[in-house]
Amino acid sequence: MSKIFTCMLFLVSLQCVALEPTPELTPIDVVSFQLKSLQSNTHNEGIAATFRFASPANKQMTGPLARFTQLFKIPEYSPLINHQGASIELSNADASTAEVIAEIVDENGSIHQYRFRLSRQREGEFINCWMTDAVIWDPRPGRSA
Repeated sequence: MSKIFTCMLFLVSLQCVALEPTPELTPIDVVSFQLKSLQSNTHNEGIAATFRFASPANKQMTGPLARFTQLFKIPEYSPLINHQGASIELSNADASTAEVIAEIVDENGSIHQYRFRLSRQREGEFINCWMTDAVIWDPRPGRSA
């Protein structure tokens, strides 16, 4: 039984890592996927999966992937890697932009808050897909969970 369960978890995580932007995904779906990918970051696969959902404008500023990966080594963004858990809520949204607030419990039990700003792509390969334009760290001191 445990082998079947482990296999099912492995298949779910493979599907998660392979997820690509599609018009059916909501801003909450996108941020949930990115956070789940960063939570289980192995060999930077979670970071690469997160990068797939960065908007083209975001990728111009933070890419290529090797450069994007370095962002998670700075103190503001390192809590996202292998965090214990997260809660998210849609702060505001209209037809073309959205903001999602995420509270992260890092590996040490401290709480960090981030604002994910997303936009619906109007052209290119990912037309009508929600993608992340920016992730803004809230500089308030971390609290313990």
